[in-house]
This record gives sequence, C-alpha cells and structure tokens, in this order.
Amino acid sequence: MSQDSKLIACRVCGVIMVKLARDVCPKCFQEEEQLFQKVKNFLKANPGATLEEVAKHAACDMEHVEALIRSGRLERAGVKRVAHPCQLCQATIYDGVVCAECKKSLKEQVKMLKDISKPDQK
Repeated sequence: MSQDSKLIACRVCGVIMVKLARDVCPKCFQEEEQLFQKVKNFLKANPGATLEEVAKHAACDMEHVEALIRSGRLERAGVKRVAHPCQLCQATIYDGVVCAECKKSLKEQVKMLKDISKPDQK
C-alpha cells in the first residue's frame, strides 16, 4: 500500500476499504447508481412528481431522494422539476434547496451582518 493510500469505512455499509476516488465501496456505489437511474428515469417521465411518489416508485426512503436533489446530480442529468421541501421553511419548491422567500430573507440577513461588521465611517 502506498503512503497516499488510506483505509476508510464505507459511508454506507461500514466495510473497511482503501479510499480511492469515492467514500463508498464498489457494492454500495453500484446500488446508489441504480437508485439514481431509477429516480432520474421516473422524474423524466413524471415531471413535478412529489418526493413521496418518487420514493415509492424507487422503493427507497425520502431522505435518499432528498440527498440526490441536494447533490445537484439530478439537475445536471436534465431533471428540472421535482416537488421537494425548502430546506428552511418546508414550503414545496421545484428547484434549488431554498424557496424564493427564504433566499430573499437570507440575502437580507447577510447584508445586515455585513453592514454591522463594517467599521463606522465618519
């Protein structure tokens, strides 16, 4: 084993493995890939489907579908519309991770923090 090789536990099943490009073992990677394909194909055929519908079709829990949405991988694969909750207020949204209202609120909060942290200019 080279000095660059590192033993890690697969983040899904916990099996000990040498870390290469991924933090999951080949078996878990293949299972994740099959789930991704199932979800992607369902959403392309059913734009705007809810998380519940997708999870039921893919025979997985909603957290797995949410993780795929958050990763941005579905969007990069051409899936644009999937009904999922805003990460902050739980309103139903179809793209991104936060709704327009929460995004606006976050921008205002960041601006306020920047203004507070500026030294007084007299």
